[in-house]
Amino acid sequence: MLENKPKFGPEHFAAGADIILQGDMPDKFYIITRGQVEVVLQPPDGLDAVINRLGPGDFFGEVGLLHQSRRMATVRAETAVDVMAMDYHTFRNWIEGSSLVAQEIKTLAAERTRDTGPLEPAPYFDLNKIPDDAVETAVESAEQFEAGEVIIRQGDLPDRFYVIVEGFVSVTHVDANGAEHRVAYLTAGDYFGEIGLMQGVARIATVTAVTHVKVVSFDRTTFRRWMIHSPSSQGDIAETAERRRKDTGMLSLPEDN
Repeated sequence: MLENKPKFGPEHFAAGADIILQGDMPDKFYIITRGQVEVVLQPPDGLDAVINRLGPGDFFGEVGLLHQSRRMATVRAETAVDVMAMDYHTFRNWIEGSSLVAQEIKTLAAERTRDTGPLEPAPYFDLNKIPDDAVETAVESAEQFEAGEVIIRQGDLPDRFYVIVEGFVSVTHVDANGAEHRVAYLTAGDYFGEIGLMQGVARIATVTAVTHVKVVSFDRTTFRRWMIHSPSSQGDIAETAERRRKDTGMLSLPEDN
């Protein structure tokens, strides 16, 4: 029987090639040995923006592997590029074996997360984790929205939890002074609506379709039953809810003020 051996080796990319694509699931970490790449932010309702350039000795791809989240930006070869590519297991073994390396990579990942602005590194949501009967209920309640349509509105009472099947949405929050802030973009595999259902409060943000969007949703009863029977899912979603409330500095509940 063949073993799944760690993988760490050279790869080459021609000028203009996309090495990683924004929105993809992560699989590798890269260290540049020759050439230059550009880091491109691709918001769904705006023009591509080059936010960084990296050269020999620089690395990229760590944010997705650390957070197990979708790629937050596209990395494109500006010249012919040679890299050393490391698979997920090799990457984890490497940083777990050196606290100094781990700290350096995590510090840079935090800086890069801030640099990308509102493109949130949300955990990719796996429908396979949901009980079969709950999935059937969700599929039956699939909905579609056109660009500009509001899916949930800040201040409304929560009634459903949503998983995006396709398309992009924007998440906005109006603060106490009446100023609107864009909090995040979400896309296929992301979810929203969990805060109101888990914490029993009115919606604290508005979610609007940026493109054509398809979602599946769960009513309050199905969502709670799923949480009771799946502690691991409950933990993952609760962690995301807490991060969304507090890390942005905008999504606070009334009792937090």
